[in-house]
This record gives sequence, C-alpha cells and structure tokens, in this order.
Amino acid sequence: MENLDGLVSLLIACIELLFVINLLVFAKKNTVNKLVITQVILLFGYQLFEFLICFAGFNSQLFVYLALLDITLLPPLGLFTILLYAGKLKKFHLLIFVPALFFIVYYPLVIDQLAVTKCTLLYATYHYPLGPLYATFYYLPIIGSMIILNKKWGAESDPVKKSLTRIYFFGYLFTFIPAMIIAIFVPTFATAVESLLCKMAFVLAIFLTIFALKNKG
Repeated sequence: MENLDGLVSLLIACIELLFVINLLVFAKKNTVNKLVITQVILLFGYQLFEFLICFAGFNSQLFVYLALLDITLLPPLGLFTILLYAGKLKKFHLLIFVPALFFIVYYPLVIDQLAVTKCTLLYATYHYPLGPLYATFYYLPIIGSMIILNKKWGAESDPVKKSLTRIYFFGYLFTFIPAMIIAIFVPTFATAVESLLCKMAFVLAIFLTIFALKNKG
C-alpha cells in the first residue's frame, strides 16, 4: 500500500467509535453524560473526516469545512458541559457558542479559501482565513474549562464526586498541557495544530469515556 496518509486517523476513529458504542450502551443517559457522549462523537467525526480527506481523497473545500465545523464545536461544548456539571450554568452562557457560530457561518462564505495543504501518516495541515482569531476563540473555552474543573475538584468534599471531577480534570490536563509544551519546542506542531491536537485529544476521549461510565448522577 503506497498511500498511508490518514491511517492513524482511521485507527483513532475506530477506537473512538468503540468508545461511543460503549457509552451509548452502558452510560447513564443524564444530561451531562449526553453532552460528553456528543463530544466523543465529534472527536470520532474529525478523525473520520481526516481519514477521508487524506486517504480516500475527499479533499474538497466542503470536506475541509465539515472537518473545521466539527472541531469548532468542541471547545464551547466542552465548556458548556463543565459549567452544567459544576452547577454554574446560566442562560447567558449560551453566548459561549457565538464565536463558534460566527466561524461556522463565515467559512462557507469564503469556502474557496479553505484547503488541505499537506497530508501525512500522522497529521494534516489546512489553510483557512482568520487563523489567529480562530485560535484565540478556540483556546479560551479550553482554558476556562480547566480552571473551572480545577476549582471544583479542590472544593469538592464528596469522595465519589471528587473522584469523578479528578477524572474529568485530568482528561483536559493530560491532553492540553503536553500540547502547549510541544507547541513551544516543535514548530511543526503549530502548523498542524488542528490535526495534532485532535490526535492528542484521544487522551481526552479516554477520560471522558471513563467519566461518563462512572457518572451515575
């Protein structure tokens, strides 16, 4: 087989699909778990899109847009879920989806500027407008999520809930702190951050799956 591009994405997609099936069968269907399952589905979806783009040749602007749409929803959905889990969710918190919705609406208007610039076995790189602005609104919800989880973990007195919160927090910690460190020392990471970060988010998918299976509340 000459073309190996995207095969790591396929491997991760297959494993994350197994996570989704297990969650749909065994996890209690409370609101927090439903949102967590949706996040794992989105993580699976991105890996599937990257496989189709890099291996199967579905590299049109439409598929690039769908891949970006998928990952654009993840940070605000994660923050929304954590606010709900922490008991801090208010109606105005729906506003955290506004930046994501902006990009979801804006990118179809400039779809001709979306492109895959490189595919490898491990990652893909993309070109899309407003990259720095997109990155800013992408990482802010992630940072906010980690802060809220850390505070809830420290303040929790119930041993079961404290253990659950620790699992949730470690999922974010072990995914994004290594990513930030690697981004500082490996220039390639910054050029393919969307793809590589989603690869590293396989760790988050593991922790989210464990959390949802244990979250019986």
